Amino acid sequence: MRSCKALARPSTGGCRAENGGSTTTGESLRNLTAKGLDASAYELQRPVSEMGSTARGAGSSGASHPMALNETVIAMLRPKPDLARMTEDPADARAAAHAAIDTPDGIGTIASYWTEVPLPATGKWNTPGKGGAQADIVLTAPQDNLSLLFIEVDNCHETAEEIADKLEKYARFFRRKTKDTDGKERPMWRTRWTAPDTWSGDRSHPPVLLVFNHIGERNPQPHDPCA
Repeated sequence: MRSCKALARPSTGGCRAENGGSTTTGESLRNLTAKGLDASAYELQRPVSEMGSTARGAGSSGASHPMALNETVIAMLRPKPDLARMTEDPADARAAAHAAIDTPDGIGTIASYWTEVPLPATGKWNTPGKGGAQADIVLTAPQDNLSLLFIEVDNCHETAEEIADKLEKYARFFRRKTKDTDGKERPMWRTRWTAPDTWSGDRSHPPVLLVFNHIGERNPQPHDPCA
């Protein structure tokens, strides 16, 4: 997480976060306020309208899903620790940091990731109607040869039927077409994101990655009928 100083625009000053409760393991959470979202939009060079909500109350239930999203982004980013700031840390922590530095680079930068993105089956981008999906994470990292990837994070609380229903909502969104700025009709997702026509062998369906975080009671592993 960035420091309060990094999240503050030069013209606002101060930290733009507030107490957000705690996780199920007792870690403290911090929510961005409206001013914090504005400061983050400035840092990421994004419109404030695309920064999401202030996430009030996210910590009241342990924030298991938001934390799983954070962990997924971090796992894909693979940020490298700053050894210069770890001179007083225990030896095992420094050894782990050295090991992390030697691992392959991650995908994209923090600006490559968008969370909780509406995928409207009806309505518009900013005012989606009922029946659409909401992507947990959207990743665009053309610098790493990854044009577009949708990511769904499941904490093993949803049934197979619920996951299938969510994927059907994705399919509805991918099938939806609308007129682009040149007046031609295109898949709606192509009016916001780009990907090669021959990418993944499909002209209209970008991939959806399912990430299973084993917290709930459902077993995320495929059932083995011979077991």
